[in-house]
Amino acid sequence: MNRRVRQKVAKKSKERVELPSNPEIGDAGLCPDSNEDVDWTSLPDDTVIQLFSCLNYRDRASLSSTCKTWRVLGLSSCLWISLDLRAHKCDPGMAVSLASRCVNLQKIRFRGAESADAIIHLQARNLREISGDYCRKITDATLSMIVARHEALETLQLGPDFCEKVSSDAIKAIAFCCPKLKKLRLSGLRDVSADVINALAKHCPNLIDIGLLDCLKVDEVALGNVVSVYFLSVAGTSNMKWGVVSHLWHKLPKLIGLDVSRTDIDPSAVSRLLSLSPSLKVLCAMNCPVLEEDNTFSVNKYKGKLLLALFNDIFKGLASLFADTTKMGKNVLFGVEEFKDQGQERR
Repeated sequence: MNRRVRQKVAKKSKERVELPSNPEIGDAGLCPDSNEDVDWTSLPDDTVIQLFSCLNYRDRASLSSTCKTWRVLGLSSCLWISLDLRAHKCDPGMAVSLASRCVNLQKIRFRGAESADAIIHLQARNLREISGDYCRKITDATLSMIVARHEALETLQLGPDFCEKVSSDAIKAIAFCCPKLKKLRLSGLRDVSADVINALAKHCPNLIDIGLLDCLKVDEVALGNVVSVYFLSVAGTSNMKWGVVSHLWHKLPKLIGLDVSRTDIDPSAVSRLLSLSPSLKVLCAMNCPVLEEDNTFSVNKYKGKLLLALFNDIFKGLASLFADTTKMGKNVLFGVEEFKDQGQERR
């Protein structure tokens, strides 16, 4: 760069650069007035409904009260198919205020006995699934009233804490009032008698998933009569007669999965169940001290069966469930999905 060029560059750098102005836009176009009101009611309906779906039920109800347009959109049935009450305390007064929105409610989750009492006031006749946490204080009267008001119920789960005040009377009410029941899971019951289980077997022909966890007493003979069951769990249940269990439960024609974790099941009962049951594929026996103390027990001879226990190679056992693992590249997870699809087809 010669001397003349350097002088021109220095002169240009000292000059002020001004952008051309546009009289049509002006300064207001570059910096809009921050105090200008925004008409939120002009948003598309789909956008507003998507906004509502991101909120919990209390905020959704509050936002619906802001204007007439949003009140109508806030009542859209797609927003009230499922309701989760666990994050807030729900009393009967709150339930009454939500009742008009819950006409098409199908799934509800709650926490505590007080929320269980409030469910009755929702008047949601189309409920398909009820899941309750921390229901230690729930009573027979409350549970019986809930199932009597929801005859279309397909899933009922109460746990994992113990339902100490729930007796056989309430379970009978479930059997009589919910003929479409498919899944029943209860925890910490004192006594599940033969009459109760036989009532479930007779009046709930679609019952495929039963969980009686941490119960003090369950009638083993009666459970052998529930021929519709696919998945059965008695995890943590005490006073089980495993000789009776192994003699009867292997005759269940559709039983695919059995969970006996945290029990005193012995190796002979496990062996009998795995060898004699034509349909059983998975037996879960985690934290079973009697079984784990027997160093001679082996499950390698049960082809097509899987025992989930602390002394087993679980992933190797999963792979053994499927005849051809070469085409899957030994992808165990893919095999599990295939096994799950087969179970759905059988239903």
